[in-house]
Amino acid sequence: MTSDHQQDVIVIGGGIVGISCALFLQRDGRRVTVIDPAVPGSSDQTSFGNAGSISSSSVLPTALPGIYKKIPGMLADPTGPLAIQWRYLLRLTPFLLSLLRYSSRAHVEESGRAIAAIIHRVYDAYQILLEETGTRDLVVRNGSLKVFKTDQSFAATAFERELLEQNDCRYEVLNEDELRQLEPALQPIFKHAIFMPDSSTALNPGKLVSRFAEHFVAKGGAIVRAEARDIRFADGVPRTVVASNGDYDAETIVLAAGAWSRDMARRLGAPVLLEAERGYHIMLPKPPVMPQRFITFPDRKFAILPHQDGLRVTTGIEYAKVDAPPDYRRIRRMMPFADESIRDLDTTEQSIWLGRRPTLPNSVPVIGHSPKHRNVLLAFGHSHLGLTMGPATGQIIADLVAGRDPGLDLTPYKPNR
Repeated sequence: MTSDHQQDVIVIGGGIVGISCALFLQRDGRRVTVIDPAVPGSSDQTSFGNAGSISSSSVLPTALPGIYKKIPGMLADPTGPLAIQWRYLLRLTPFLLSLLRYSSRAHVEESGRAIAAIIHRVYDAYQILLEETGTRDLVVRNGSLKVFKTDQSFAATAFERELLEQNDCRYEVLNEDELRQLEPALQPIFKHAIFMPDSSTALNPGKLVSRFAEHFVAKGGAIVRAEARDIRFADGVPRTVVASNGDYDAETIVLAAGAWSRDMARRLGAPVLLEAERGYHIMLPKPPVMPQRFITFPDRKFAILPHQDGLRVTTGIEYAKVDAPPDYRRIRRMMPFADESIRDLDTTEQSIWLGRRPTLPNSVPVIGHSPKHRNVLLAFGHSHLGLTMGPATGQIIADLVAGRDPGLDLTPYKPNR
C-alpha cells in the first residue's frame, strides 16, 4: 500500500521534546514531519502549563528512601503532594510496586546520576535552539530557589544536597537576610533557602514551544494536526505511521508523545511502565513585587513561576487515567499557602489547568533505539523535567539517527533497563 506522504523522519509528538528532536534532526538536513493532534505550545499540551523551570539541579527522583512510610499520610492529606484516583489503582499497582523497588538509596543514587548526566548537557543544547529560533527573550538564567520555613524542613534536604555534590551540581545555602535581598517578593517567614545559580526560568513555556515550532516550519518542516493511531510494518520493519488523516511513510520514526507514548511504545517493541503524573496550575494576577525566578516551597509542596501573563502556582502529583476528568480541589486548596508566602498576593483565579507529565518508576526517561527496531527512536518519560531535558534529548536523538556518538552512555535510558 502506498502512503499519502513520505519523509525521512516522522516525529510522533509536538511538545518540547518532540519539537526539539525535530529541530535538531532538521539541522542535520533531514526532512521531518511532526504529528500531534494539538497545536505545539497550546493549552492542550503538557508543555504549555508546566512550572517553567529549566533546572540545573533537579537530580532527585520521585521515589526516595523511606517513601513507603510516607505514602499513607500523603494520601490522607487533602493538601498533600500525592493523590490517586482509587478506581485507577489496579492498573497503577505494577507501576507503584516498581517505584517502591527503586526507592532504595542505591537505586536513587543511580537514578540521580542518570538524571544529572542529561542535565549537564541542557545549557549547551538550549543555547543552540534559543539562538537559532530567536527566543532568548523567553528564557532568563537567574537561578532557582527552594525556600524553607523551619530548621527541620531544611535539614531534611541533607540527602538531596549530598546528591547535588556527588553529581557536580552547584548550589548555595542562603540565610534569611541573603534570601530577602535576593527575592524581596517573599514574605519574611523563611529561615533557609537553597539557591541553584545555573538554573533558568522560561517566562512563557507555551510560547517558547510555539516559537520553536514556528521556526521549524519556516525552515521547511511539516507539522500535521492528527492522531498517530498505529504503525504499519514492511518485512517486519516499522515503515508507516497510520494517522487519523492518512498514512505517513518514513525511514525513521521518533516516538516523543509524552504520557501518550505507552501503547505506541509497546507496538514498537518497548513495553514500559509509563504513567501520567497529572499536575495542575492556577494563574494569578501579577503581584506588586513580582518574584524573579522559579521558586519551590517544599514545606507545602507547591511552586511558582513568574510568567509573562501573571503568577503561576503549580502543585502536586495525581495518578489517574490519562484522560480522566480533572479534579481541581487540591490546587485550589493551595491558595492560602501561596498567599502567606508572597507579599500582597491577589489570589483571584485567572485560569486553571491540568497537564500530564510522562513518568517512569525511577524518574529516568527513555532515550534511544527501540530494542527491536533500529529505525525507531524513543524519547519520552521525562517526568517533571520535560522542559529542562527537551533540547538535550533532541540533540541525542539527532546524533543517534546520524550515527554519531552522542558522548553519553545510554544504558540507563534503555526501555528494558
